[in-house]
This record gives sequence, structure tokens and C-alpha cells, in this order.
Amino acid sequence: MTTPELDERRIDAMRSSIMNTVDADVARRGRRARRGLGALAAACFVVVLGGVGFSQLVNPNVASDDSASGGRAATEPGVAGAGALQDSTTEKAAPEVAPRDVREVITTGSVDVTVDDPRDAAQRLSAWVEAASGRVDGRTESKDGEGRASASLTVRVPSGQMSKALAQLATYGDVGTVDVQNEDVTAQGQDLDARIKALEISIDRLEKILAAADSSNEVVAAEGALTQRQEQLESLQSQRKSLSDQVALSTLHVELIQKGSASSVSPGGFQGGLTKGWNALVDTVNGIVSLAGVLAPWLAVALIAWILWRVARRVSRA
Repeated sequence: MTTPELDERRIDAMRSSIMNTVDADVARRGRRARRGLGALAAACFVVVLGGVGFSQLVNPNVASDDSASGGRAATEPGVAGAGALQDSTTEKAAPEVAPRDVREVITTGSVDVTVDDPRDAAQRLSAWVEAASGRVDGRTESKDGEGRASASLTVRVPSGQMSKALAQLATYGDVGTVDVQNEDVTAQGQDLDARIKALEISIDRLEKILAAADSSNEVVAAEGALTQRQEQLESLQSQRKSLSDQVALSTLHVELIQKGSASSVSPGGFQGGLTKGWNALVDTVNGIVSLAGVLAPWLAVALIAWILWRVARRVSRA
């Protein structure tokens, strides 16, 4: 069986048929790809329009024209208000810390100073404190059994002048032990201020309720509550006043001690020796007298025994 030979025309016809089939398939695939891309573009467009519409619905004051603003946020009043609100919220969330210049600190201290004349030093210290807008809360002067004078003072000096007060004391004599303590009461003061403010608001409301009361029961209830609030307010105001006074004026306890002098030493020399000799003689005599008192009963017993022995001996010889 022989295979028929293909001539040129038949080969060209077959080639043309195959190419037409390929071209048709390529065209069909191209149309499908274009339809898919068109559908994808339409979907993206719908999504973009939906997102823009949703953002305008949520915040209609925000403009999103990136081409006009170079990608920066618009500056409409609505946006500025939102930024201010956010800043305000951030500031409220931050912890409140009082600046260094408004901190409330109570300073107390004690010191002892050795001086030549405690009374004179106490007088000079009192004058200095009063000149510095302070005050003297207590002052005591005394002498011991040996004639040594001393003075004790409790002074209040303006806050921040504790170092000046110690330096002033150093000009009077030798400064000994110094003890200074600082206590921060800022939080306590702020708490008292807040409670006082709240009570003032409450009292104002109760006064309005009392003024608008229609029945005697309402009047009695409002007056009772108002009296209680006023008592609490007065107590808190007293505490705040005391705290402010302690902050404004520091407290310093001062002990002034007199230096040792020749006049306070026991007498010496001839007079001292004579005194010691006389005291020794008196002590010796007292000792002898005491010893005689102790031996007297024993001597009496011994004497009676000796007499009895002599009598017994004579009787035996007779």
C-alpha cells in the first residue's frame, strides 16, 4: 500500500486551516481576558466609590483631595476640632504632676548650740526670727544646780530660710547636732482642696433646695443635711489652714547651752584642801563613834562575865 504524496496546494490549504483555527482561538481567549479585566476594573471602581462614600458618611467635614493637598490632611474646622479633642483627651489621660515651684513641703528641724550667755543668745535669736517675718512659739530659760544657764526655743521661720537660721545660730556659738527633715504634703493639700470644693458645691445646692422647699419635712431634712455639710466644711478648712501654716513656716527647735567656766568649777587651792580635810576628820570621828556604838553592848556583856568569874573564883577559894 503506497502513501499518497501531498502537493504544494494541499500543504498550503492545511497550513491555512490550522492558522485560522489558531487565530480564532487566540481571538476568543483575548475577548475572555478583556471581559475579565473589565469586570475587575468595575469591581475596584465600585469598592473605591463605596469607601469614599462611607468615609464621607462617617466624617462629612474631612476632605480627601490628595491631588490638591499633596497627600496632607485638610484643614476644615471639623478636622481642627477633632485634633483639639484628641489633644485634650491625651492631656487628661496624662497623670497630673504639680510643678516644682508649687510643691508643698513641711520642714522641721532641731539643733543644739553651746554659747557664752544662753539668755542673750535667746534674745538675739528671737529678734532675728521676728525680723525675718517669723515667730517664736515657745521660749524657756533655766539654771541647773551648778548655776549653768540654758535656754530652749521653738521658732517658726519662713519656708526656705532654714539654712539662714542655722547660719545665724552659728554666729552665736558652737553648733552641735543638727537634724532637719522635709515632708512633701502636696497630695494631701490637693485632696483637701478637692473635698472643700465638693462640699461648697453641695452646700450651694442644699441652700437652693431649702429655698424652694414647700413642706416642713423638706425644710427639716434640707436644714439637717446643710448643717452637717457646713460642719464638715469648717473641719476641712481648719485642716487646710493648719497644713498651709506648717508649709509656710518651718519649725526649728533650738537648745542653747552655756559653756563651762571657772566660776562653775568646785573651789580648789587652800580653801578646797581645808574643806576636804575637815570633811575627812568629821568622817573619821563619825566612824569611831559608830564603831563605839557597835562595840558597847559586847563590852557590857564581857564586863558582866568578868565580874561573875571573879566572884565565882573567890567563893571557890573560901
